[in-house]
Amino acid sequence: MRGAGLALALTMAGTASAQEEIDELDLEFNILPSARSKSFWSQLTDNRATRKRPFDYLSGGMPDKLVYFGGIDASKWSFGAFAGVQWMPSGFDREGFILRLFVSESLERYTDRFGRYDTQIGRAFVLPGYMIRAGRLEAQFLVGPDAEVDFFFQNGRPDRWRPRFGLRGIADLWWEPTSELMVQYALSGTTIDSGYTTRIAAGWRLFDSFWIGPEAALSSDYFSRQTRLGVHLTGLRTDEYEWTFAAGRVSDDFGRDGLYGRFGIMLRPKRAPFFDN
Repeated sequence: MRGAGLALALTMAGTASAQEEIDELDLEFNILPSARSKSFWSQLTDNRATRKRPFDYLSGGMPDKLVYFGGIDASKWSFGAFAGVQWMPSGFDREGFILRLFVSESLERYTDRFGRYDTQIGRAFVLPGYMIRAGRLEAQFLVGPDAEVDFFFQNGRPDRWRPRFGLRGIADLWWEPTSELMVQYALSGTTIDSGYTTRIAAGWRLFDSFWIGPEAALSSDYFSRQTRLGVHLTGLRTDEYEWTFAAGRVSDDFGRDGLYGRFGIMLRPKRAPFFDN
């Protein structure tokens, strides 16, 4: 009887101790905030992750090595098309060597009381470079030979043409301060006519399907200066294609202003996460 009583007492003590541990555990769980209670702003500004998602379609985190791209850019007084290819032997999710080939053709028009002046501009360059990754920041730096051919027309009649060769440098930066926000910056400069183009854009990840936000761009050379303010939609994915759209207001130092639109497409096939092509 004495032994049975001792066993019963130990069992009851163990049950009480276990119940106390469970109560403490429930208390700890109740203290922790629920994920469902997070507000929109807290999710938008949550920067606890130190690195980008490794295979995120919206920010280029796929192990492709070869990417094709192209698009159209138009405004009230200009129209252009561009295309190119970029090779990254280490893959898009790793640091390493890159090589970019780019070609474009555009037509710009200026009209005054003396007539109509058209300039057909062809550009091409091949630039080697290097990509650096640091946490949520990706930076591409390229430099190499640049070529441009201008054809001038006056009132529809050929006037003259001008070939030029130079050196071009490019810096492309992509930063995600949080998992829901991005900042993109691009700078391209050439020794041909001391020309440069710079663009900055911010984006909010919407429906986990694309980025949307404002953009601003400035371009200048020996002949003119142009400013753009608008909105962009970047990274809309459909199968193997990725789409970019932008629209806004454009003005230049000739006193012209109007609307501009840009559309781009990128062919970047999907890859399985652990497939190294």
